[in-house]
Amino acid sequence: MTGKIPNIVDAFRIEPHGVQPGLEKTKLYGQVEIDPAKDDFFKRVIEERKRSSSRADLEPEERDRLDKALKVLANSASYGIYAEMHRKESDQKVDVTCHGVDQEPFACSVAHPDEVGEFCFPPLASLITGAARLMLALLERCVSDLGGAYAMEDTDSMAIVATKRGGLIECSGGSCQTKAGKAAVKTLTWEQVKAISQRFEALKPYDRQMVQEPLLKIEEDNFYKEKQRQLYCFAISAKRYARFTLDTSREPTLLQKGSNNKIDRWSRHGLGHLLNPTDPDSDDQDWIGQIWLNMIRKALGHPIEKLPFADRPAVGRTGITSPSVMRSLKQLNARKRYPDQIKPFNFLLTCHVKPFGHPTGTDPERFQLIAPFQPDPRKWLKMYWIDKYSSNRYHIITTGHHGDRKTARVKTYGDVARDYEFHPESKCADTEGNVCDRQTVGLLARRHIQIDCLRTIGKESNFLEEVDEGLIHSGEDVYTEYTNPKRDEWSLKILPALKAAPLAVLIKETGLSRRALLDLRAGRSRPHPKNRKLIVDAVRRLGLI
Repeated sequence: MTGKIPNIVDAFRIEPHGVQPGLEKTKLYGQVEIDPAKDDFFKRVIEERKRSSSRADLEPEERDRLDKALKVLANSASYGIYAEMHRKESDQKVDVTCHGVDQEPFACSVAHPDEVGEFCFPPLASLITGAARLMLALLERCVSDLGGAYAMEDTDSMAIVATKRGGLIECSGGSCQTKAGKAAVKTLTWEQVKAISQRFEALKPYDRQMVQEPLLKIEEDNFYKEKQRQLYCFAISAKRYARFTLDTSREPTLLQKGSNNKIDRWSRHGLGHLLNPTDPDSDDQDWIGQIWLNMIRKALGHPIEKLPFADRPAVGRTGITSPSVMRSLKQLNARKRYPDQIKPFNFLLTCHVKPFGHPTGTDPERFQLIAPFQPDPRKWLKMYWIDKYSSNRYHIITTGHHGDRKTARVKTYGDVARDYEFHPESKCADTEGNVCDRQTVGLLARRHIQIDCLRTIGKESNFLEEVDEGLIHSGEDVYTEYTNPKRDEWSLKILPALKAAPLAVLIKETGLSRRALLDLRAGRSRPHPKNRKLIVDAVRRLGLI
């Protein structure tokens, strides 16, 4: 993107060696013959998936099943099985051997270790995600070379700022200026976007007759009744955006399945974990569309309507997937027949406590309310809720500013909607290079970062969204860190600072004894968390880190 060549510290090449003995021809889903000794497996799977949609020898339902089967196979067998890891619940620490960035492995002791899948080989999995990211970078370069911009980009897509004839659009932080002297961004023309799409066809590895769809496809959303239309995007952060159209009076209409589009085009990220507030048993998520439409109307200066469900508790659904959750339900299950008990993998309700709304004397970092699944929203405020960590029972309220000893003030759907609108994009910087906050608007830029230290973690990405959404309240419940004594923060960052500080000053700043500090500086011991915090705070005050 910058034209600068990176400084490559280390590189390796993965090369296939030989052919596995015993390979035999097989038929995928009983329909697609594959010879693993000769065929390019994934190329064939993709080509046959496209061909299956036009097969006249299959019934429509069978074609649909084959299409889905080949899609799942392509995704799991080209990436999933090579990144497969399972977090093993364990109350005791176990010794494990870790392979990381260094040539030699290291040993450590952790609770809840990750167990690798049968075909797990992360270097190969990384090539899939790395190539996808490279494709996005190529696309971004094509847009920037034309002086254009984009509203959002995701794993495999980008919403390019474009109009039929191009021109300028007013935008804070843009590099162009309108005739009125306002900051603006350049819009590409629809023809320029089409040319970019055609340019990517040179990378297409598939049979052109079997896979006629472009590698970089212009989404069908851009067309209505075979005529291209102007779309608009309202974006809050990387995964929170909605696309819509405007009529002649600038009234917005969301792209919605069944009315003006094949599928809904508003993001559920950050809201999809919540139940339908009017019918919790329903999978209908049109209520999320109502929230998006209100935000768009507000941004356009139009009046908004009060959400009919705004005052109800914001309630989500979570599964019983660990022994710790089952233990918190022990009292609830007591004296109940087994068929009436709550069991592993059943669903529970969970709600989200408003800031300063926790019951008096509880730790916000170790507090999460759960309850047996109750489909009637009218009963949510009347029933008892259980703290997952302490097993104590509480009532919930949706009014006032705080809870009390036996009550928690929880968020309503209205509270969630207001917070949702002002979610900061932590991965980006504003026009001055500062970290985005809740009020940042305009054209964003990438943040400049420096590597501070390396932390080796397990496959926590399975639960990143759950932690962000509040379904899991403590990151420690799902994150497993494998501490490498040669590369951890203490060895590479804090200990050198500790050695650089005058001993007398450290004694005064930390309150620790001379002998304890000498042992720490010599590497004969390590501090427990409380003393470590004292030391980090002290060397930070001294300007050493």
